[in-house]
Amino acid sequence: MIGGRAAFAVACLLLLAAPAARAELGDACPGRYEAAAGPLAGGTQAEQPADFGAVPEACPGSDLSLRLEGELAVHSGAPDFSGDIVANGRARARRRLGPRSWVSIAADLVTYRYFNDGGLAGTGTSFGPATVGYHLVLHVTGRASIAGYARALLPIDTARQSGIETGLELGGAARMLLGRRWAADGGLSLAGPLEVTGGVARGGLVPAVLGEVWFSPKPSFALFAGAGLRATVAPAAALVAVAPRAGLRAALRHGLWLAFLAEGQVAGNDPTQGMLSLFVGWTP
Repeated sequence: MIGGRAAFAVACLLLLAAPAARAELGDACPGRYEAAAGPLAGGTQAEQPADFGAVPEACPGSDLSLRLEGELAVHSGAPDFSGDIVANGRARARRRLGPRSWVSIAADLVTYRYFNDGGLAGTGTSFGPATVGYHLVLHVTGRASIAGYARALLPIDTARQSGIETGLELGGAARMLLGRRWAADGGLSLAGPLEVTGGVARGGLVPAVLGEVWFSPKPSFALFAGAGLRATVAPAAALVAVAPRAGLRAALRHGLWLAFLAEGQVAGNDPTQGMLSLFVGWTP
């Protein structure tokens, strides 16, 4: 576990230390820091580990962030009380490669789980998994930016005693300026997780869509609200979650920033009722 964390920390430092290309893409993708530069990666650790399946930014950039997340799931259909509490620490780094391209890496550094099933309680901690992605701006105007991306889920997970889980994700993200203080962003993700246990592979297709609106009274502070939808189309069609979201993001000194995200699922078969996330980031 320690070796995995150290390797991820070294990868983040190398990613940020390499020379970065800088180019302006108009007002839709400002070169300087802007608080309304989402979306913030959300979702549950189980359904979207290491941001796998979470719609990313539509504009290139370089930054490093740490997300501290808490989740609560109550299985009300059980004859006795059954529920889970999950706490997760996730690190993510982005590095701009050229005027319109960038790479990203993310990893769940530590995940703590408390589960109670009819009075039988247990706990556990784990490291992983991780993801690596490549992002490219496909179209940009003075008021809008559209990007495509590919992301891979790396089978690094100490919580699994046998078998592995990997996968590939393709998607697109968009950002549009609605006015001097308003912006909208979101996108579409199509994740293909693959689980291999005992030599048997089980795959699936999990589409997700996200949309949100930002209000920024000044460049260093912004509020946002929106909703995400996640489903499965293979091996069986099902609605996983409909989750309204709201939060804020604010700039501090020396390139540091803070953000807060609250999500509450209102429909779907994912038993998680609520997720709270605190982000601490640095933009060089």
